[in-house]
Amino acid sequence: MKIRQIIEVMERLAPPRFAEEWDRIGLQIGDAEADAQKVVVALTPSLDVLNEATARGAGMVVSHHPLIFKPLASLTGSTPAERLAAGFVKADVALFAAHTNLDNAPGGINDSLAECLGLTNIQPLAASRAPMKKIVVFVPEENLEQVAAAMCAAGAGRIGAYRDCTFRVKGTGTFTAMAHADPHIGRRGKLQHVAEVRLESIVPAEDVADVSAAIRESHPYEEPAFDIYPLENRRVEGGPGRWGVLDEPVKASDFIAEVSKKLGARGISYVGDADRQVSKVAVCGGAGADLYQDALRHGCQAYVTGDVKYHTFLDARDDGLILIDAGHAETELPGVRVLHKRLGSAISDIEVVLSKDEGRSINVL
Repeated sequence: MKIRQIIEVMERLAPPRFAEEWDRIGLQIGDAEADAQKVVVALTPSLDVLNEATARGAGMVVSHHPLIFKPLASLTGSTPAERLAAGFVKADVALFAAHTNLDNAPGGINDSLAECLGLTNIQPLAASRAPMKKIVVFVPEENLEQVAAAMCAAGAGRIGAYRDCTFRVKGTGTFTAMAHADPHIGRRGKLQHVAEVRLESIVPAEDVADVSAAIRESHPYEEPAFDIYPLENRRVEGGPGRWGVLDEPVKASDFIAEVSKKLGARGISYVGDADRQVSKVAVCGGAGADLYQDALRHGCQAYVTGDVKYHTFLDARDDGLILIDAGHAETELPGVRVLHKRLGSAISDIEVVLSKDEGRSINVL
């Protein structure tokens, strides 16, 4: 497959719109038009991952963490990032990063972590609110259903758990085809009155171009008339962290032990009452300690994340939250494993392998 084709699949699994503004995602090294016979999925692009990719004959690494986060001033090998970037170039291995977009997207890092820990009724912890548009097109009655179906197939008409949502009002459209026109209805130079339907639907801002193209392709008119309106309302979609409920309340100490077991954590730090009953839990893979107030806002008794600082531990304890640091890599690896399976299912024409390097490079005694 072309690397470009693999990127197209990745951008469906982790749409770029879910990335934080400060993030660095996408193809970081390599030629999108080059071929890849094999893909390695990894948590972090490291020298071990690069060596594994070359040994396996892989032409591409898909990693969660970016390699190039700050601009590289040179490729002289004066820093670890420069040396590793140069190594990818020399080995002709492409590097693609799906970072906060994979964190925040449905089915990504945080959903995987929540499911791994047995949560149900999973919801975004700090939901993203994506901009919406309304698109209105005027269609002859006999062509209404084909245009509506094309619009919805291109991304229009989705509201929460519902799809194919449209509104329709009958009316009369008028036009006069000029000398160079090729009208679908009527004759040039004569004012036409046509029974039409005003067809309108809501559409995510990033899908407006696709829906507009679908209208032009499915509409019988040479120049279909349609309007696009900005909306104040926004859809809730994905976002950092997740929260959910356990099937049955458990004692916090038992829940912490289960977290350690399920995540393969080599060490866990926590604050809070270990004898307290826990039924509602928040999670955020990687470094998500700054969201602990969101966990409290949703009524969670416990919050599982990584990279928690000392004073954040103390603040969370004083606010009555059981804050659990299970490790940065440990809280993200369930999502990387799920990504490996999803990517492998989506591009079955080539081999997709999970890296043996789990990114747990910090020793714990």
